[in-house]
Amino acid sequence: MRVAIISVFTDYHRKGRHHRGGLQPQIGPLIAGLLPDWCEVEIVNDTWDDPDWSKTYDLVFLSCVHADWDRARQISHYYRRRGARTVLGGSMAGTYPHLCAPYFDAVVIGDPEDTVGRVVEDARANRLQPVYRSAGYFADRVPVPRIAPVARQQVFPLSVEATRGCPYACDFCALTAVGTRHALRPVHTVVRDILAGQAALREAGVAGWKRRLIVFYDNNLAGNLRWFRELCLALKPLDVLWGACLTFNVIANRDLLKLMYDCGCRAVFVGLETFNPDTLADITKPQNNIGKMAQAIAQSRDEGILVIAGLIVSPVHDDEAYIRSLPDHLDACGLHVPSFVSFETPIPGTPFFDRMAASPQPLFLPNANLYDFSAYTLVLQPHKAPLDAFLAAYHETMRRIYAPPRRLAKLADDLPRLLRRGSWTAAALDLGDMWVTNFDPVPGRTFMAGTDTLPPETVPFERDDFDSEAQRLDICSPTLVTDEEGRVLPGWRRHEKVFNLEALRKSAVTA
Repeated sequence: MRVAIISVFTDYHRKGRHHRGGLQPQIGPLIAGLLPDWCEVEIVNDTWDDPDWSKTYDLVFLSCVHADWDRARQISHYYRRRGARTVLGGSMAGTYPHLCAPYFDAVVIGDPEDTVGRVVEDARANRLQPVYRSAGYFADRVPVPRIAPVARQQVFPLSVEATRGCPYACDFCALTAVGTRHALRPVHTVVRDILAGQAALREAGVAGWKRRLIVFYDNNLAGNLRWFRELCLALKPLDVLWGACLTFNVIANRDLLKLMYDCGCRAVFVGLETFNPDTLADITKPQNNIGKMAQAIAQSRDEGILVIAGLIVSPVHDDEAYIRSLPDHLDACGLHVPSFVSFETPIPGTPFFDRMAASPQPLFLPNANLYDFSAYTLVLQPHKAPLDAFLAAYHETMRRIYAPPRRLAKLADDLPRLLRRGSWTAAALDLGDMWVTNFDPVPGRTFMAGTDTLPPETVPFERDDFDSEAQRLDICSPTLVTDEEGRVLPGWRRHEKVFNLEALRKSAVTA
Protein backbone atom coordinates (compact mmCIF):
# COMPACT_ATOMS: atom_id res chain seq x y z
CA MET A 1 0.00 0.00 0.00
CA ARG A 2 1.38 3.39 -1.02
CA VAL A 3 0.87 5.84 1.86
CA ALA A 4 1.58 9.58 1.96
CA ILE A 5 1.69 11.62 5.15
CA ILE A 6 1.24 15.33 4.41
CA SER A 7 1.74 18.14 6.93
CA VAL A 8 -0.30 20.91 5.31
CA PHE A 9 1.06 24.46 5.23
CA THR A 10 -0.40 27.83 4.26
CA ASP A 11 1.88 30.86 4.34
CA TYR A 12 0.30 33.16 6.93
CA HIS A 13 2.27 36.10 5.55
CA ARG A 14 0.62 35.63 2.14
CA LYS A 15 3.96 35.62 0.28
CA GLY A 16 3.61 32.16 -1.18
CA ARG A 17 6.92 31.10 0.29
CA HIS A 18 7.56 27.86 2.07
CA HIS A 19 8.79 28.20 5.63
CA ARG A 20 12.24 26.63 5.81
CA GLY A 21 12.90 27.79 9.33
CA GLY A 22 14.09 25.94 12.40
CA LEU A 23 10.69 24.57 13.42
CA GLN A 24 9.15 22.02 11.08
CA PRO A 25 6.12 19.76 11.71
CA GLN A 26 6.97 16.39 13.21
CA ILE A 27 3.69 14.54 12.80
CA GLY A 28 4.96 12.90 9.60
CA PRO A 29 7.87 10.99 11.22
CA LEU A 30 5.61 10.04 14.15
CA ILE A 31 2.85 8.58 11.95
CA ALA A 32 5.44 6.86 9.76
CA GLY A 33 6.77 5.14 12.87
CA LEU A 34 3.28 3.79 13.58
CA LEU A 35 2.75 2.25 10.13
CA PRO A 36 3.36 -1.44 9.48
CA ASP A 37 6.19 -2.69 7.28
CA TRP A 38 3.88 -3.53 4.38
CA CYS A 39 3.23 0.18 3.81
CA GLU A 40 5.36 2.05 1.28
CA VAL A 41 5.55 5.40 3.08
CA GLU A 42 6.36 8.90 1.85
CA ILE A 43 6.50 11.84 4.27
CA VAL A 44 5.54 15.12 2.58
CA ASN A 45 6.43 18.26 4.49
CA ASP A 46 4.32 20.90 2.73
CA THR A 47 5.97 23.49 4.98
CA TRP A 48 9.28 22.87 3.17
CA ASP A 49 8.13 21.93 -0.36
CA ASP A 50 4.96 21.32 -2.35
CA PRO A 51 3.83 17.71 -2.72
CA ASP A 52 4.88 15.98 -5.92
CA TRP A 53 1.56 16.29 -7.71
CA SER A 54 2.54 13.64 -10.29
CA LYS A 55 2.55 10.86 -7.67
CA THR A 56 -0.42 8.72 -6.73
CA TYR A 57 -1.17 6.98 -3.45
CA ASP A 58 -3.60 4.48 -1.99
CA LEU A 59 -3.97 6.29 1.34
CA VAL A 60 -3.15 9.87 2.28
CA PHE A 61 -2.91 11.08 5.88
CA LEU A 62 -3.24 14.86 6.22
CA SER A 63 -2.71 16.98 9.31
CA CYS A 64 -3.49 20.67 9.67
CA VAL A 65 -4.40 23.46 12.04
CA HIS A 66 -7.48 25.57 11.45
CA ALA A 67 -5.90 28.21 9.22
CA ASP A 68 -4.50 25.53 6.88
CA TRP A 69 -7.79 23.67 6.47
CA ASP A 70 -8.82 25.10 3.11
CA ARG A 71 -5.59 23.84 1.58
CA ALA A 72 -5.99 20.49 3.34
CA ARG A 73 -9.43 19.84 1.83
CA GLN A 74 -8.18 20.90 -1.60
CA ILE A 75 -5.22 18.50 -1.39
CA SER A 76 -7.64 15.82 -0.22
CA HIS A 77 -9.91 16.38 -3.21
CA TYR A 78 -6.95 16.31 -5.59
CA TYR A 79 -5.75 12.90 -4.40
CA ARG A 80 -9.26 11.45 -4.04
CA ARG A 81 -9.86 12.18 -7.72
CA ARG A 82 -6.72 10.16 -8.42
CA GLY A 83 -7.85 7.11 -6.49
CA ALA A 84 -6.60 7.72 -2.96
CA ARG A 85 -8.56 7.60 0.24
CA THR A 86 -7.80 10.50 2.55
CA VAL A 87 -7.69 10.82 6.34
CA LEU A 88 -7.57 14.09 8.29
CA GLY A 89 -6.13 14.52 11.78
CA GLY A 90 -5.07 17.49 13.88
CA SER A 91 -6.80 20.20 15.88
CA MET A 92 -9.34 21.14 13.20
CA ALA A 93 -10.34 17.52 12.72
CA GLY A 94 -10.69 17.06 16.47
CA THR A 95 -12.73 20.14 17.27
CA TYR A 96 -14.92 20.34 14.15
CA PRO A 97 -15.27 16.79 12.74
CA HIS A 98 -18.76 17.57 11.41
CA LEU A 99 -17.34 20.32 9.17
CA CYS A 100 -14.41 18.16 8.03
CA ALA A 101 -16.26 14.92 7.26
CA PRO A 102 -17.61 15.82 3.78
CA TYR A 103 -14.12 16.41 2.38
CA PHE A 104 -12.24 13.34 3.66
CA ASP A 105 -12.84 9.62 3.70
CA ALA A 106 -12.07 9.48 7.42
CA VAL A 107 -11.51 11.92 10.29
CA VAL A 108 -9.31 11.07 13.28
CA ILE A 109 -10.19 12.68 16.60
CA GLY A 110 -7.36 12.72 19.12
CA ASP A 111 -3.99 10.98 19.30
CA PRO A 112 -2.44 8.83 16.57
CA GLU A 113 -0.91 6.02 18.66
CA ASP A 114 -4.14 4.01 18.97
CA THR A 115 -5.81 5.18 15.74
CA VAL A 116 -3.29 5.08 12.86
CA GLY A 117 -2.93 1.28 12.97
CA ARG A 118 -6.70 0.82 12.85
CA VAL A 119 -7.02 3.27 9.97
CA VAL A 120 -4.43 1.60 7.77
CA GLU A 121 -5.71 -1.94 8.50
CA ASP A 122 -9.26 -0.87 7.68
CA ALA A 123 -8.10 0.86 4.51
CA ARG A 124 -6.34 -2.31 3.35
CA ALA A 125 -9.51 -4.33 4.06
CA ASN A 126 -11.74 -1.75 2.29
CA ARG A 127 -13.71 -1.05 5.46
CA LEU A 128 -12.49 2.47 6.27
CA GLN A 129 -14.73 4.13 8.86
CA PRO A 130 -15.79 7.79 8.67
CA VAL A 131 -14.57 8.61 12.20
CA TYR A 132 -11.81 7.21 14.40
CA ARG A 133 -11.63 8.39 17.99
CA SER A 134 -8.61 7.95 20.22
CA ALA A 135 -9.08 6.63 23.72
CA GLY A 136 -6.30 8.91 24.99
CA TYR A 137 -2.54 9.13 25.13
CA PHE A 138 -0.63 5.89 25.50
CA ALA A 139 3.03 6.62 26.25
CA ASP A 140 4.01 2.97 25.79
CA ARG A 141 2.79 3.05 22.18
CA VAL A 142 4.84 6.08 21.08
CA PRO A 143 7.18 4.77 18.37
CA VAL A 144 10.66 5.91 17.48
CA PRO A 145 9.92 8.61 14.88
CA ARG A 146 11.26 7.98 11.38
CA ILE A 147 13.24 11.20 11.05
CA ALA A 148 15.77 10.10 8.44
CA PRO A 149 13.37 10.45 5.44
CA VAL A 150 12.92 14.15 6.18
CA ALA A 151 16.44 14.88 7.43
CA ARG A 152 17.10 17.11 4.40
CA GLN A 153 13.91 19.06 5.10
CA GLN A 154 14.96 20.15 8.57
CA VAL A 155 17.36 22.80 9.78
CA PHE A 156 17.61 20.74 12.97
CA PRO A 157 16.81 17.16 11.97
CA LEU A 158 17.08 15.65 15.47
CA SER A 159 13.61 16.65 16.66
CA VAL A 160 11.91 14.98 19.61
CA GLU A 161 8.55 15.08 21.40
CA ALA A 162 8.88 14.17 25.08
CA THR A 163 5.50 15.32 26.44
CA ARG A 164 2.16 16.17 24.91
CA GLY A 165 -0.13 19.07 25.78
CA CYS A 166 0.27 21.65 28.54
CA PRO A 167 -1.00 21.88 32.13
CA TYR A 168 -2.15 25.48 31.66
CA ALA A 169 -5.47 26.50 30.13
CA CYS A 170 -4.76 29.81 28.39
CA ASP A 171 -7.97 31.28 27.06
CA PHE A 172 -6.79 31.77 23.47
CA CYS A 173 -4.75 28.59 23.01
CA ALA A 174 -5.74 25.83 20.59
CA LEU A 175 -4.57 23.30 23.19
CA THR A 176 -7.27 24.55 25.54
CA ALA A 177 -9.79 24.07 22.74
CA VAL A 178 -9.03 20.38 22.37
CA GLY A 179 -8.88 19.87 26.14
CA THR A 180 -6.21 20.63 28.75
CA ARG A 181 -3.89 17.72 29.45
CA HIS A 182 -0.15 17.26 29.95
CA ALA A 183 1.04 13.72 29.27
CA LEU A 184 4.56 12.65 30.19
CA ARG A 185 6.67 9.90 28.68
CA PRO A 186 9.16 7.90 30.75
CA VAL A 187 12.47 9.71 30.42
CA HIS A 188 14.29 6.56 29.29
CA THR A 189 12.05 6.39 26.18
CA VAL A 190 12.99 9.96 25.30
CA VAL A 191 16.66 8.99 25.53
CA ARG A 192 15.86 5.95 23.37
CA ASP A 193 14.45 8.22 20.64
CA ILE A 194 17.48 10.53 20.76
CA LEU A 195 19.97 7.67 20.43
CA ALA A 196 17.93 6.01 17.68
CA GLY A 197 17.60 9.34 15.89
CA GLN A 198 21.33 9.96 16.05
CA ALA A 199 22.00 6.51 14.60
CA ALA A 200 19.50 7.03 11.78
CA LEU A 201 20.95 10.43 10.92
CA ARG A 202 24.50 9.03 10.99
CA GLU A 203 23.43 6.35 8.52
CA ALA A 204 21.77 9.03 6.36
CA GLY A 205 25.02 10.99 6.21
CA VAL A 206 23.88 13.97 8.28
CA ALA A 207 26.74 16.11 9.63
CA GLY A 208 27.95 15.30 13.11
CA TRP A 209 27.27 18.73 14.56
CA LYS A 210 23.61 18.46 13.52
CA ARG A 211 23.36 15.14 15.34
CA ARG A 212 24.25 16.95 18.59
CA LEU A 213 21.53 19.60 18.29
CA ILE A 214 18.08 18.65 19.58
CA VAL A 215 14.87 20.60 19.24
CA PHE A 216 12.12 19.47 21.60
CA TYR A 217 8.77 20.03 19.93
CA ASP A 218 6.71 19.93 23.09
CA ASN A 219 4.25 22.74 23.69
CA ASN A 220 5.63 23.05 27.22
CA LEU A 221 8.56 20.77 27.97
CA ALA A 222 8.72 21.90 31.61
CA GLY A 223 5.04 21.65 32.48
CA ASN A 224 6.02 19.20 35.23
CA LEU A 225 9.19 20.53 36.89
CA ARG A 226 10.10 17.33 38.73
CA TRP A 227 9.95 15.34 35.49
CA PHE A 228 11.79 18.14 33.65
CA ARG A 229 14.71 18.02 36.08
CA GLU A 230 14.89 14.27 35.57
CA LEU A 231 15.02 14.79 31.81
CA CYS A 232 17.76 17.40 32.09
CA LEU A 233 19.94 15.07 34.14
CA ALA A 234 19.36 12.25 31.63
CA LEU A 235 20.47 14.51 28.77
CA LYS A 236 23.75 15.55 30.38
CA PRO A 237 25.74 12.35 29.67
CA LEU A 238 24.55 12.40 26.04
CA ASP A 239 26.65 15.53 25.37
CA VAL A 240 23.89 17.19 23.34
CA LEU A 241 22.80 20.80 22.94
CA TRP A 242 19.09 21.52 22.93
CA GLY A 243 16.27 24.03 22.85
CA ALA A 244 12.60 23.88 23.80
CA CYS A 245 9.36 25.78 24.34
CA LEU A 246 8.87 26.61 28.00
CA THR A 247 6.75 28.88 30.16
CA PHE A 248 7.87 32.04 31.93
CA ASN A 249 8.09 30.48 35.39
CA VAL A 250 11.06 28.41 34.18
CA ILE A 251 13.25 31.32 33.09
CA ALA A 252 12.32 33.13 36.31
CA ASN A 253 14.04 30.33 38.27
CA ARG A 254 17.79 30.94 38.20
CA ASP A 255 18.75 27.65 39.83
CA LEU A 256 16.77 25.82 37.17
CA LEU A 257 18.49 27.83 34.42
CA LYS A 258 21.88 26.78 35.80
CA LEU A 259 20.84 23.12 35.68
CA MET A 260 19.47 23.50 32.15
CA TYR A 261 22.67 25.07 30.82
CA ASP A 262 24.81 22.46 32.52
CA CYS A 263 22.72 19.77 30.83
CA GLY A 264 22.94 21.29 27.33
CA CYS A 265 20.13 23.83 27.00
CA ARG A 266 21.11 26.81 24.86
CA ALA A 267 17.81 28.38 23.75
CA VAL A 268 14.19 28.54 24.87
CA PHE A 269 11.05 29.98 23.36
CA VAL A 270 8.70 31.66 25.83
CA GLY A 271 5.32 33.20 25.10
CA LEU A 272 5.72 36.53 26.90
CA GLU A 273 2.51 37.65 25.13
CA THR A 274 1.95 41.14 26.54
CA PHE A 275 3.07 44.02 28.74
CA ASN A 276 -0.58 44.96 29.38
CA PRO A 277 -1.80 43.52 32.72
CA ASP A 278 -5.42 43.66 31.55
CA THR A 279 -4.64 41.44 28.58
CA LEU A 280 -2.59 39.06 30.72
CA ALA A 281 -5.46 38.65 33.19
CA ASP A 282 -7.97 38.15 30.38
CA ILE A 283 -6.07 35.37 28.61
CA THR A 284 -5.76 33.36 31.85
CA LYS A 285 -1.98 33.06 31.84
CA PRO A 286 -1.01 33.33 35.53
CA GLN A 287 2.46 31.85 34.99
CA ASN A 288 3.65 35.12 33.37
CA ASN A 289 4.84 38.01 35.53
CA ILE A 290 5.29 41.33 33.73
CA GLY A 291 7.23 42.86 36.60
CA LYS A 292 9.87 40.10 36.48
CA MET A 293 10.41 39.98 32.72
CA ALA A 294 13.60 42.03 32.69
CA GLN A 295 15.16 40.01 35.50
CA ALA A 296 14.20 36.68 33.93
CA ILE A 297 15.57 37.56 30.48
CA ALA A 298 18.80 39.02 31.93
CA GLN A 299 19.55 35.99 34.10
CA SER A 300 18.79 33.62 31.21
CA ARG A 301 21.38 35.33 29.02
CA ASP A 302 23.87 35.52 31.88
CA GLU A 303 23.47 31.76 32.33
CA GLY A 304 24.12 31.23 28.60
CA ILE A 305 20.56 30.58 27.42
CA LEU A 306 19.01 32.62 24.61
CA VAL A 307 15.39 33.65 25.18
CA ILE A 308 13.29 33.81 22.02
CA ALA A 309 9.81 35.17 22.63
CA GLY A 310 6.62 36.21 20.92
CA LEU A 311 4.09 38.93 21.68
CA ILE A 312 0.41 39.45 20.93
CA VAL A 313 -1.51 42.66 20.37
CA SER A 314 -4.98 42.46 21.89
CA PRO A 315 -7.89 44.05 20.00
CA VAL A 316 -9.89 43.76 23.22
CA HIS A 317 -7.57 45.57 25.66
CA ASP A 318 -4.86 47.43 23.71
CA ASP A 319 -5.17 50.96 22.37
CA GLU A 320 -2.99 52.92 19.95
CA ALA A 321 -0.78 54.32 22.69
CA TYR A 322 0.01 50.89 24.08
CA ILE A 323 0.84 49.48 20.63
CA ARG A 324 3.20 52.37 19.94
CA SER A 325 4.86 51.85 23.33
CA LEU A 326 5.94 48.28 22.50
CA PRO A 327 9.50 49.20 21.39
CA ASP A 328 10.10 50.93 24.73
CA HIS A 329 8.72 47.95 26.67
CA LEU A 330 10.90 45.58 24.65
CA ASP A 331 14.01 47.63 25.37
CA ALA A 332 13.17 47.92 29.06
CA CYS A 333 12.80 44.16 29.51
CA GLY A 334 15.92 43.37 27.47
CA LEU A 335 14.22 41.33 24.75
CA HIS A 336 14.50 44.19 22.21
CA VAL A 337 13.19 42.22 19.20
CA PRO A 338 10.62 39.42 19.49
CA SER A 339 10.35 36.59 16.99
CA PHE A 340 6.85 37.83 16.14
CA VAL A 341 4.13 40.27 17.17
CA SER A 342 0.81 38.75 16.22
CA PHE A 343 -2.83 39.54 16.92
CA GLU A 344 -4.63 37.90 19.81
CA THR A 345 -6.85 35.62 17.79
CA PRO A 346 -9.92 33.65 18.91
CA ILE A 347 -9.14 30.36 17.15
CA PRO A 348 -12.41 28.50 16.58
CA GLY A 349 -13.16 26.15 19.44
CA THR A 350 -11.19 28.04 22.09
CA PRO A 351 -12.84 29.62 25.15
CA PHE A 352 -11.86 33.01 23.73
CA PHE A 353 -13.70 32.25 20.49
CA ASP A 354 -16.81 31.07 22.35
CA ARG A 355 -16.78 34.18 24.51
CA MET A 356 -16.55 36.51 21.53
CA ALA A 357 -19.15 34.55 19.56
CA ALA A 358 -21.64 34.70 22.46
CA SER A 359 -21.77 38.50 22.47
CA PRO A 360 -25.18 39.92 21.45
CA GLN A 361 -23.30 42.48 19.36
CA PRO A 362 -21.04 41.17 16.58
CA LEU A 363 -17.41 41.44 17.72
CA PHE A 364 -15.78 39.83 14.70
CA LEU A 365 -14.93 41.53 11.44
CA PRO A 366 -17.29 40.81 8.55
CA ASN A 367 -16.64 37.94 6.12
CA ALA A 368 -13.73 36.53 8.09
CA ASN A 369 -12.35 33.43 6.41
CA LEU A 370 -10.87 30.49 8.27
CA TYR A 371 -7.40 31.20 6.86
CA ASP A 372 -7.61 34.64 8.53
CA PHE A 373 -7.49 32.90 11.94
CA SER A 374 -3.73 32.50 11.74
CA ALA A 375 -2.83 35.26 14.27
CA TYR A 376 -1.29 37.38 11.48
CA THR A 377 -4.59 38.87 10.30
CA LEU A 378 -6.92 40.81 12.61
CA VAL A 379 -10.30 39.09 12.99
CA LEU A 380 -11.85 41.08 15.86
CA GLN A 381 -13.13 44.65 15.94
CA PRO A 382 -10.77 46.65 18.17
CA HIS A 383 -12.49 47.76 21.35
CA LYS A 384 -10.31 50.73 22.29
CA ALA A 385 -9.41 52.32 18.96
CA PRO A 386 -10.97 52.80 15.54
CA LEU A 387 -10.13 49.93 13.22
CA ASP A 388 -8.00 51.98 10.82
CA ALA A 389 -6.10 53.67 13.66
CA PHE A 390 -5.46 50.33 15.40
CA LEU A 391 -4.01 48.79 12.25
CA ALA A 392 -1.99 51.91 11.43
CA ALA A 393 -0.42 51.81 14.90
CA TYR A 394 0.37 48.11 14.46
CA HIS A 395 1.94 48.64 11.04
CA GLU A 396 4.04 51.58 12.23
CA THR A 397 5.19 49.77 15.36
CA MET A 398 6.15 46.63 13.45
CA ARG A 399 8.40 48.68 11.17
CA ARG A 400 10.06 50.25 14.20
CA ILE A 401 10.56 46.97 16.06
CA TYR A 402 12.12 45.13 13.13
CA ALA A 403 14.25 47.96 11.76
CA PRO A 404 17.88 46.84 11.19
CA PRO A 405 19.33 49.16 13.89
CA ARG A 406 17.11 47.54 16.53
CA ARG A 407 18.17 44.06 15.49
CA LEU A 408 21.81 45.11 15.74
CA ALA A 409 21.13 46.66 19.14
CA LYS A 410 19.65 43.36 20.36
CA LEU A 411 22.76 41.50 19.26
CA ALA A 412 24.99 44.09 20.91
CA ASP A 413 23.17 43.46 24.20
CA ASP A 414 22.85 39.67 23.91
CA LEU A 415 26.13 38.49 22.49
CA PRO A 416 28.56 39.77 25.16
CA ARG A 417 26.45 38.16 27.88
CA LEU A 418 26.15 34.83 26.05
CA LEU A 419 29.82 34.70 25.04
CA ARG A 420 30.97 35.63 28.54
CA ARG A 421 29.34 32.36 29.60
CA GLY A 422 30.97 30.54 26.68
CA SER A 423 27.62 29.91 25.03
CA TRP A 424 28.72 29.99 21.37
CA THR A 425 25.74 27.96 20.18
CA ALA A 426 23.26 30.42 21.73
CA ALA A 427 25.16 33.31 20.14
CA ALA A 428 25.00 31.63 16.73
CA LEU A 429 21.27 31.02 17.12
CA ASP A 430 20.77 34.66 18.04
CA LEU A 431 22.64 35.81 14.93
CA GLY A 432 20.58 33.48 12.75
CA ASP A 433 17.31 34.58 14.33
CA MET A 434 18.06 38.26 13.76
CA TRP A 435 19.17 37.55 10.19
CA VAL A 436 15.78 36.06 9.22
CA THR A 437 13.45 38.07 11.47
CA ASN A 438 11.95 41.09 9.73
CA PHE A 439 8.74 42.86 8.77
CA ASP A 440 8.29 43.04 5.02
CA PRO A 441 4.61 42.64 4.12
CA VAL A 442 3.58 41.94 0.56
CA PRO A 443 1.88 44.82 -1.31
CA GLY A 444 -1.85 44.93 -0.82
CA ARG A 445 -1.98 43.36 2.63
CA THR A 446 -4.60 44.98 4.83
CA PHE A 447 -4.04 42.71 7.88
CA MET A 448 -7.84 42.81 8.20
CA ALA A 449 -10.09 39.76 7.90
CA GLY A 450 -12.40 39.77 4.92
CA THR A 451 -10.20 42.12 2.90
CA ASP A 452 -6.67 40.74 3.32
CA THR A 453 -4.88 39.28 0.33
CA LEU A 454 -5.70 35.65 -0.45
CA PRO A 455 -3.21 32.92 0.43
CA PRO A 456 -1.27 32.29 -2.79
CA GLU A 457 -0.82 28.52 -2.41
CA THR A 458 -2.53 26.51 -5.15
CA VAL A 459 -3.34 22.91 -6.01
CA PRO A 460 -2.94 22.10 -9.73
CA PHE A 461 -6.49 20.97 -10.42
CA GLU A 462 -7.48 19.94 -13.91
CA ARG A 463 -10.79 20.63 -15.58
CA ASP A 464 -12.17 17.14 -15.02
CA ASP A 465 -11.34 17.19 -11.28
CA PHE A 466 -14.83 18.57 -10.63
CA ASP A 467 -18.22 17.14 -11.49
CA SER A 468 -19.84 20.57 -11.57
CA GLU A 469 -19.16 24.25 -11.05
CA ALA A 470 -20.93 23.98 -7.71
CA GLN A 471 -18.45 21.32 -6.59
CA ARG A 472 -15.49 23.41 -7.74
CA LEU A 473 -16.75 26.40 -5.76
CA ASP A 474 -17.36 24.22 -2.70
CA ILE A 475 -13.80 22.90 -2.76
CA CYS A 476 -11.94 26.03 -3.84
CA SER A 477 -13.80 28.91 -2.18
CA PRO A 478 -12.53 30.24 1.16
CA THR A 479 -14.36 28.91 4.20
CA LEU A 480 -16.33 31.67 5.90
CA VAL A 481 -16.45 31.88 9.70
CA THR A 482 -18.49 35.11 9.97
CA ASP A 483 -21.23 36.70 7.89
CA GLU A 484 -21.37 40.17 6.35
CA GLU A 485 -22.23 41.66 9.77
CA GLY A 486 -19.45 39.88 11.65
CA ARG A 487 -21.65 37.26 13.31
CA VAL A 488 -20.26 33.77 13.69
CA LEU A 489 -21.93 31.31 11.31
CA PRO A 490 -23.91 28.50 12.98
CA GLY A 491 -21.57 25.63 12.04
CA TRP A 492 -18.77 27.15 14.12
CA ARG A 493 -20.78 27.46 17.31
CA ARG A 494 -20.78 23.69 17.90
CA HIS A 495 -17.47 21.96 18.53
CA GLU A 496 -16.05 19.00 20.41
CA LYS A 497 -13.77 18.84 23.41
CA VAL A 498 -11.35 16.15 22.27
CA PHE A 499 -9.62 15.23 25.49
CA ASN A 500 -12.44 14.67 27.89
CA LEU A 501 -10.40 11.68 29.00
CA GLU A 502 -13.00 10.20 31.35
CA ALA A 503 -15.58 10.04 28.56
CA LEU A 504 -13.02 8.77 26.06
CA ARG A 505 -11.97 5.85 28.23
CA LYS A 506 -15.60 4.90 28.97
CA SER A 507 -16.38 4.88 25.25
CA ALA A 508 -13.28 2.75 24.58
CA VAL A 509 -14.45 0.16 27.14
CA THR A 510 -17.93 -0.09 25.63
CA ALA A 511 -16.77 -0.05 21.98
